[in-house]
Amino acid sequence: MARLLRSVILILLAGALLSGCASMGVSEGDSAEAILDKADQARKSELYSQAIETYQRLESLYPYSREALQAQLMTAYTYYLKGDALPAVNAADRFIRLHPRNPHVDYARYLKGIAHYANIGEPDRDTKHAKKAIEAFSQLIRQHPESGYASDAVRRMRRADSVLARHQIHVARYYMDRQAYVAVVNRCHRVLTDHGDPSAFAPALGLMAEGYARMGLDELAQETLVILARNYPDSPELATARSAVENAPVVGPEG
Repeated sequence: MARLLRSVILILLAGALLSGCASMGVSEGDSAEAILDKADQARKSELYSQAIETYQRLESLYPYSREALQAQLMTAYTYYLKGDALPAVNAADRFIRLHPRNPHVDYARYLKGIAHYANIGEPDRDTKHAKKAIEAFSQLIRQHPESGYASDAVRRMRRADSVLARHQIHVARYYMDRQAYVAVVNRCHRVLTDHGDPSAFAPALGLMAEGYARMGLDELAQETLVILARNYPDSPELATARSAVENAPVVGPEG
């Protein structure tokens, strides 16, 4: 009896799901508003591929409607929800290109940024998405400083910049292990001049001081160590850097 009851429930659930999908399908004669509503239903139900297809169907049937304009933006947003960064960015770019004076262009630029931002990995990975997120958010802030999305874009930019700074530290350590000291110093210099993440400054100064010491540039090594001690006296990098500078064997700039 229990097995029969479970079978009946499964059949009823399957029927309900099929009925729901059918209700979101586009029928001949549907208005632009009705199709947009069906696409929105699919998106809210996390049927992202179906939602995108329906938004695109709406645009093809009613290309000059207000709903088609909204569908273009929602296509980009739905790709973002689906986790497809490149299609989301392409859809947002298309909206910007077709409607450069539209009041929602700032949102399209914001979508470009968050699509890349969602795909930012750890500092030891490819930093492509972090760089592109910063680029998109910078364009948003520069061209739409009064946008309601600007403050969140600034916050996300800082996090993306922090990833880039820590990536430079990761690469500098890689070069240190391979005795490529000029590359170490150059990477650390970028952290100090190109990025705004204070948590990366102490590691950069420490590695830079050691890099100078290993190249036999004692004066530069000591100056860098003084800057580290003056600005980050409690940093764990200070003792490590001081020991490295005092005991570093001179290898030369080419390792």
